[in-house]
Amino acid sequence: MLTDTPVRAEAGTSPPPVKPARKPRMPQWFWGVLLVLPSAVLVIGVIAVPIAYLARLSLTDAHAYLPRINDVGLGNFADLAASPQFWQSLRTTVVYATLTVAIQLALGVVVALLMHQKFRARGLVRLIAIAPYMIPAIIVALVWRWLLEPNNGAYSWIVRNVIPGADQVNLLSPTWIFVSLVVVSVWMYTPFVVISVLARLQTIDLSIIEAATVDGAGPWRRFWAIILPELSPVLLTLVLLRFMFMFTKFDIVYLFAGTGQEVRTLPLLTFQTIFGESRLGAGATLAMVMFGLLVIFTTVYLRTMHRRSEETE
Repeated sequence: MLTDTPVRAEAGTSPPPVKPARKPRMPQWFWGVLLVLPSAVLVIGVIAVPIAYLARLSLTDAHAYLPRINDVGLGNFADLAASPQFWQSLRTTVVYATLTVAIQLALGVVVALLMHQKFRARGLVRLIAIAPYMIPAIIVALVWRWLLEPNNGAYSWIVRNVIPGADQVNLLSPTWIFVSLVVVSVWMYTPFVVISVLARLQTIDLSIIEAATVDGAGPWRRFWAIILPELSPVLLTLVLLRFMFMFTKFDIVYLFAGTGQEVRTLPLLTFQTIFGESRLGAGATLAMVMFGLLVIFTTVYLRTMHRRSEETE
């Protein structure tokens, strides 16, 4: 017979414990989103928003100082494609970036190999080797312009006193200014390559090199068969980073060489278009073109390196 009277527990037994209600657990994806959110906000605020605003400006005839802005569509890009000045600046930029990066890599590897050897005062020599990279660009530009000054500079003094009778070449003239700019850029930015390569050299297993030496491999053979393959990941990364840096380099070019036609790279042309001609929309178009070219270069480069790595595996 069923009743509403609760059943009492038998003597000597205790009622089963009451389990507390479990709080619902947050899904795992929530914590992942929460951890990534600060970085995502930073990337969106610092990179994505300025690029989007720059793309918007490139479709207008915005003035650099006056509150004037009208939509022109792709008119700025059409004008740029028909501009001989743009194509000359693009060629100058590519030549400048390619030449400086190639010399930086070759010279940086040689200097890093020398700095990796054991000798007295090695720490001091390493400090001197990387010193140019720590000097501000304005100081580098002023000092090098003084050194190469054709009348009272150190270069002219050496030519007059060490090589009497030799024809003095004005290295700051329009004919030689681009070559001088390449030399100064290589001198200033090669230490970055030296530091990167030297760091990788210090992680190579010395037993492999010693075994190759015992087997009769000479220095040149050890470099090509052991050291260079070990350095290849660092060198491939340096090619990408240094090309992007030199392609967009403005400070040393402007401070040392000025805005002459012989050294007018795309960053200088953008600077002149915005601040010299007050055409903010056209300058934004140049900036977007540089951004697009670098994206294309990076994509092609990374895909090529990925294919080569798959072929070697």
